[in-house]
Amino acid sequence: MRKEREIFLWAMALYNAVIENPSKAEEILANLKKALDNKKEIIGAVIKKFISIYSREQKAELLLAREMSETDKTNIKEKIKKIIGDNKEILYNVDSSLLAGFRLKTKDVLIKASLKDILMKLKKYGYNRAI
Repeated sequence: MRKEREIFLWAMALYNAVIENPSKAEEILANLKKALDNKKEIIGAVIKKFISIYSREQKAELLLAREMSETDKTNIKEKIKKIIGDNKEILYNVDSSLLAGFRLKTKDVLIKASLKDILMKLKKYGYNRAI
């Protein structure tokens, strides 16, 4: 378990360094190689973990209630980038359990803007009485 933790920490350090200075990525990797010179067996695992962290951090998932046109997706994408930043890749998926609206998920953000979520909140807080 200690080795897995060490790999994770090196990968996070590599990720943070590359995100802060993307133009120096080659220099950062060369420094990593020097730092891990006596632990060459974990360099591959660190790089693999870095790729995993990078792909997870740079993605956003937009769950839609129904399929949308490319024009609508472009408009939504522009609005989402204002919220989460320009550098994230947005993956579009249709979730048939949503009645209307959408959900946006990133590592740090979860926006529930669907009719299903609103109805679940109403039910939770006791607004399910018949009129």
